[in-house]
Order: sequence, then C-alpha cells, then structure tokens
Amino acid sequence: MSPISPVEVTRFPQPSTGSIASTVNDQVLTIVGLGTLALVYYVFLRVVRSAWLASRPSRAARRWEASHLFVVEPESMNGRAFDLCDDLTLGRAAGCSVTIDDDHVSQVHARIFHRSGQLVVEDLGSLNGTYMNRTRVRSPTAIGAGDRLQVGDTILEVA
Repeated sequence: MSPISPVEVTRFPQPSTGSIASTVNDQVLTIVGLGTLALVYYVFLRVVRSAWLASRPSRAARRWEASHLFVVEPESMNGRAFDLCDDLTLGRAAGCSVTIDDDHVSQVHARIFHRSGQLVVEDLGSLNGTYMNRTRVRSPTAIGAGDRLQVGDTILEVA
C-alpha cells in the first residue's frame, strides 16, 4: 500500500474589520436601510392623508353650509336677510323673492338655486350683469359662505 500524502489546504486571507470592502458594504447597507425607512414613512403619511381627506366634508357640503343672504350695501337696505333654503330670484319686479329698489337692477336680474348639493347663482340676462366677488357671472356658478354678490349697486353677502 502506498502512503497517502497529506493534502494541503490553501486559505484565502480574510479582510480585516477596517478594510475598504467592509466599509463600502456598511455604507451601502446604511443607504438601503435609510431608503427603506423613508419609503415606509412616505406610505404611512399617504395613508394618513387619505384617511383625513375622506373624513372631511366635500367642497359641495361645505358650500351648502351657507344659509342666508345679507344685504351689505346700500345703507338703506343694510341688514336685510333672506333665507337660502328655497330658490330665490333677485330683481326689481314685485314677484321676485328679493325685491331690490335699484335703477341698475333688471326686473328679474338673477336667481340663486340649489343644484347637486351646491348653492348656485345665475344671471338671467340682466343688462348690467351679476358679479360674484367682483367677477362677472357668465354661467351658473357655485357660491358659498363669504362670497359677495353684486346686482346693480346692491351688494349681498352669503353667510
């Protein structure tokens, strides 16, 4: 029998704990960990924001909170209030819900009505126009609390 010669095992040197390869791996792991943490926070904040937006009343519901129309100017009509539960017509004619004694107001000047849960103002072809917050109303426009309407020289505020 022939003697078995011993096998020599070659070992590769292990990098020391302070080597460049070890430092780079630690930096990559730190960056990946921070990126993952940032992603988790982003998803969490999106979920919280989504829940918060879902719990708020819609813009239409917030606009519906308006319940009265108050005359601001002229002084002779200041303080008059009109209930916005029903549809209103504004004008000089006696048949209007809101009769305005103003030479610059048409007989039937504008109307305020409810549509799809919103309060809406519409000019009815008046000569001098209807304005909401100093912008001319050219088509039916949603209004809400705090908005100011002007018909002729009369200014009304939705509250």
